[in-house]
Amino acid sequence: MFINRVKPFFMILMAASAVNGVRAAEVTHHSTIEYNPDSHSYFKRNNFSGEFGFQSNALVDNVGEVPGNKHFGSLDLKYKNLSSSNNLQAISFQSRLNDEDVYQYSLSEAYLEFKYSTSRLAIGRTNLEWSHTDNVWGLGSINNRINFDYFEPGREGLVGVFYDKKFGNGVDISLFGSGIFIPELSQGMIIDSKKGTIKCKSAWCDAPSASAEVEGRDVPIHYDVRYPDTADVVFRHSAGFKLGYALDEKFYVSFYQLHKPENSVSVTAQVSVEADLSVINAEVTPQFFYHDVRGSNVEYKFSDQLKLYASGISVIPNKYPDSDVPNIQYTGIKPQKKKVTYLSSGGFYKNTDWSAHAGYIARISEFDTESDILVDYPRWNQAVHLGIKKIFSRKIRVALDVKYDMLTEDRLTMFKADYSIAPSIVAAFGVNVIGTNKTKESYWSQYENNDSLYSSLKYIF
Repeated sequence: MFINRVKPFFMILMAASAVNGVRAAEVTHHSTIEYNPDSHSYFKRNNFSGEFGFQSNALVDNVGEVPGNKHFGSLDLKYKNLSSSNNLQAISFQSRLNDEDVYQYSLSEAYLEFKYSTSRLAIGRTNLEWSHTDNVWGLGSINNRINFDYFEPGREGLVGVFYDKKFGNGVDISLFGSGIFIPELSQGMIIDSKKGTIKCKSAWCDAPSASAEVEGRDVPIHYDVRYPDTADVVFRHSAGFKLGYALDEKFYVSFYQLHKPENSVSVTAQVSVEADLSVINAEVTPQFFYHDVRGSNVEYKFSDQLKLYASGISVIPNKYPDSDVPNIQYTGIKPQKKKVTYLSSGGFYKNTDWSAHAGYIARISEFDTESDILVDYPRWNQAVHLGIKKIFSRKIRVALDVKYDMLTEDRLTMFKADYSIAPSIVAAFGVNVIGTNKTKESYWSQYENNDSLYSSLKYIF
């Protein structure tokens, strides 16, 4: 059936259908690969830091040649100001301009924080540090993802009011509330409403099919995306809490629950074919679903260098959208929402010369692509992770990061070597490789050509 041939466009539009609507309105987890400009002395003196640079991903033929993946320029800015009264102002902004002239941006944090002896109040955009599973594996169930690069998706905070309180008996509580919602953006997708076409100019954007076969004929598809009003996207509520308990300075356990809109927008689709087989009409309507995210973390700190953890997260979606449901005929397609549960464990080690993380994640919920063509493949199923960063000297840093999914045989490998040419200039060489099983379809299959053998030059200020 031709619907199966155009399945990718439904998945893409889950994240992209609200882009134009939001456009009118509109502590990041550092992997072991990333150079951290916060350590630069200029930041400590002036409260303002940043870096800009250029990276070429195609040092050899047939690597990095996917449109949008050949090269890019970047500009990242950070500002932090801690006042004498211990109040903090912080802003973190990231941006890229790729070889297709697509400008990608993220205001990942922007908040004002008031610190007291046993509590903290923050207003603005920042990350909820509630789940090791979500943070380490980039699931995007709690915080948004920046998504410039799926090797390191980064985190983009939630907007609202944040309150943390510690009590003398070891108990702590965190509260979050908001009336504003900003979904993840799929930057790089070009939707031409007049022509009814959808194209991608980013390596991490999977363009839907421009045509499909019907009765032996190749029929073009005309996409009609029904954009929501800005208010329907932005003005949505969220609320949640985390309750923790620390037994001495080594053992800590916490539980959290959060009710919020899904970070990605879902869609319903009405598909019809003209009688003369001249065109396939795909009418796409965004749908906003809420979900409940709950889970727990257990941590044991052996020393200042070594900490082990176990973590779990469950995402329970609402069955019905928070909006009017369009009248869908027999050729219509609706998303089927299902509970997703992950368990993970691992350990962090860090000293003055090197740091490491070893971890494991397992999806223990069911996954079915046969009965629901709108379901997206899980990013991870049963995977292990090893990340190591070694500082050889003030000038040389090397890092290796490997993830392997034992169920799908997907592999993500990153290697990077930094060399400080001068106190403010850093050159790097690296390799990013995606490996997949050619006989299986998985989340990473559609991105298997997004490898890179790269060199970069950054100016740190």
